[in-house]
Amino acid sequence: MVGTGIQWGGQTTLAARHAIEKAERVLFVVADPWASQWVLSLNPRAEQLPYPLDGRPRRQIYLDMVERILSEVRLGRQVCAVFYGHPGFLTAPGHEAVRRARSEGFFARMLPGVSSLDCLIADLGLEPGHDGWQVFEATNFLTRPRSFDVHTALILCQIGGIGNLGPFDPSERERIRRGLSALGELLRSRFPATHEAVIYEASVHPVDPPRIDRVTLGNLEEASVSELSTLYVPPIERAPLDARMATRLGLDGGDPSRT
Repeated sequence: MVGTGIQWGGQTTLAARHAIEKAERVLFVVADPWASQWVLSLNPRAEQLPYPLDGRPRRQIYLDMVERILSEVRLGRQVCAVFYGHPGFLTAPGHEAVRRARSEGFFARMLPGVSSLDCLIADLGLEPGHDGWQVFEATNFLTRPRSFDVHTALILCQIGGIGNLGPFDPSERERIRRGLSALGELLRSRFPATHEAVIYEASVHPVDPPRIDRVTLGNLEEASVSELSTLYVPPIERAPLDARMATRLGLDGGDPSRT
């Protein structure tokens, strides 16, 4: 189980590329036709997994992908499944295929890849090790409420698909607006409406810039989003320092997370 990274080729690890080239069967799901052709150039036996836009639930589409992958594994073939980005980040069929293969007694391994979060760190100049960060899938963030820290960066993925059980459809403007409205309302319960966030989309091609659009939380429901959109909400301010604990740890001279 491997990923192409966000920018196929340039962000595909050497280990992932080797797995694609040496596999007896390659089954892949990628973001654009150029990536498809690149995978086929590495292994002519590659086959694109279908992603039908016929109204069926996304969960069923993913289960069909898993079954197709496992059907090749059960034939005793060395199979490489390839997904866009990181094969384990927001990629349900990647995890399920590995789990089912192992449960049936087959060897299965997932290789790490470059995800949209890795690109976000680089493009926005973030350092999660300084003050931490919180990452949630947007629908889960809304439907399974939990406390979140306004002093720590908040990243919400797939904000264009809030409440959507099928593939992303940009024509469903009212549904998209409804989801952004619910998200904005929740965020404004902890942040001021004037607090500025970033709608981020990693660049798929090296020659294209990433999308970095700033929007206030009060105007979130009016934002234009796609299936690739992530919302980055910066902290209001740094968490207050516990001076007593800093002294106890011998940190009077500075914060080691900043070195």
